[in-house]
Amino acid sequence: MAINSYIELVNFKKKLVSWIESTIIDKSIQQSAYAIFLSYGSKKQRCQVWGNYDEQLSKIIKRLCNFVDKTYKKNSELFDYVKVDIAYNIEKKAFQDVVQELNSQKHNNHMRKGISLDKNFEISFLEQELYGKAIIKGVVYNEPNFFDEKNLNDAIKKKYPSITKKFSLNEIEDVWLFDTYSAFYEDHDFICLQSQGCENGIRFLIGNKKDHIVELIKKNAEFLHREIQQDGRFIYGYFPAYNREINSYNTVRHCTAIYALLETLEVDYKTEYLTQIKKSIQYAIDHFYREVGDKGFMIDGKTTELEIKLGSNATAIFMFAKYQEITKDSQYIAYAEKLAEGIRFMVDINGETTHVLHYPSLEIKEKFRIVYYDGEAALGLLRLYQINQHQPLLETVKLMFEHFINKKYDKYHDHWLSYCTNELTMICPEEKYFQFGINNYLKHMSFIKERKTAYATFLEMMMSAYKMVQRLKETEFTELYASAQVEDLKSLIEYRVEFQRATGFFYPEMAMYMANPRKILNSFYVRHDRFRTRIDDQEHNLSGYVAYVNYMEN
Repeated sequence: MAINSYIELVNFKKKLVSWIESTIIDKSIQQSAYAIFLSYGSKKQRCQVWGNYDEQLSKIIKRLCNFVDKTYKKNSELFDYVKVDIAYNIEKKAFQDVVQELNSQKHNNHMRKGISLDKNFEISFLEQELYGKAIIKGVVYNEPNFFDEKNLNDAIKKKYPSITKKFSLNEIEDVWLFDTYSAFYEDHDFICLQSQGCENGIRFLIGNKKDHIVELIKKNAEFLHREIQQDGRFIYGYFPAYNREINSYNTVRHCTAIYALLETLEVDYKTEYLTQIKKSIQYAIDHFYREVGDKGFMIDGKTTELEIKLGSNATAIFMFAKYQEITKDSQYIAYAEKLAEGIRFMVDINGETTHVLHYPSLEIKEKFRIVYYDGEAALGLLRLYQINQHQPLLETVKLMFEHFINKKYDKYHDHWLSYCTNELTMICPEEKYFQFGINNYLKHMSFIKERKTAYATFLEMMMSAYKMVQRLKETEFTELYASAQVEDLKSLIEYRVEFQRATGFFYPEMAMYMANPRKILNSFYVRHDRFRTRIDDQEHNLSGYVAYVNYMEN
């Protein structure tokens, strides 16, 4: 928050000094010298980081207060965001050992320590700086991180302009790694942040969990709404370290992003969002919707290589159906019904799907591309069936489920399969469908618990399963319900709700280290893929959290 007056500045400094002194006592930080950092900046650009190292804490505090006074006098906007860090667990390590640790990480961007190139912290970077400035870099999510020599030198030049030496990674022998205790200044006070591990540098969830999640939903809905451009097309996403827009586009994600934004109206009804939502729906119709005979299809791909994805048809139906559910306006139902016929065209008499067709020939391009499409297709048909009660839609889904069960699709622990199983058991509460839905999560709970990435689809999958087993409790299938490990499922849901928000949401204390904080503030990101902020990352998180708020028992 901004510091708007001299009185506020005086109070800020008092609280800053108090937090430093009390933290050193409370955390029993006993070191031969102290390293303290102050991150500060405006909402419009990456924060700067001041640091100081000394044996005497009083000297650091005096220098810090003098620095705050001078900086505030120069430009008060530089205190829109303020965070303080105290280093501890300072450890000398051979640089090549650190490089090796980085290369062997299971997931990118998960080395959660700061680094100093010397023992006196004359050249040092907080963990958040290492990633915000891409000193530690990953090109793609499934290849190891590495130290980027150019970015390191650029960061040193920017932060320490008096240092003219150019550093070669091959010549660095030892470095000093460190953890920090930190706090972020908000609402005229310092709020403590988490230290170490996956949640490092992010605020604790204090107070009512659902209330906090509702606020995240509202803030992220505002972000996603803002990403809809004048013509109805989304800004697809960003790589925040570089303030770089992601230039590709995707029909499925366009439709599911609108679907998720519509879902947020169940939590906080914003009439003003509907104008942009309708504009975005119309964009999908104008640019992606095509008819071939009595069938509708959503196209995707380059103009010279247009294709029809099974999942695109399905997600467009979600979008149209959810709009009708929220607004009671049926203007899009004819499109949904044509798209449903397109889906049925891609399902054979054995319930097996074809995933991708050439457009406009409708010749098969790929029989199978990704398992998501099957669950999406079944869910799309079920959502429409609940509106128009057209029996062939339900019969097609039942046929598909025979294929899913026979081919043991529950091994995929797919969120779309969980969604459609929940919907089908509402209409046809048969034991075999409940069993499939339970298998879809039950065999994968340990994997989900141990997964150290935000991976938002886990929460979607589990919330759909939770809704299903809550209804199962009211049936005669008592043994099946007893096998569902409901308490374990509830516990895992609560764990993932917390883990997701602490490892994948751009709170200001995280956003401030990126190139343009206000552009990505309150968005959800994927840490292991260059902190990617894409419309489907918003969609998956929103859908899971909306379900949690609306359906999870307190």
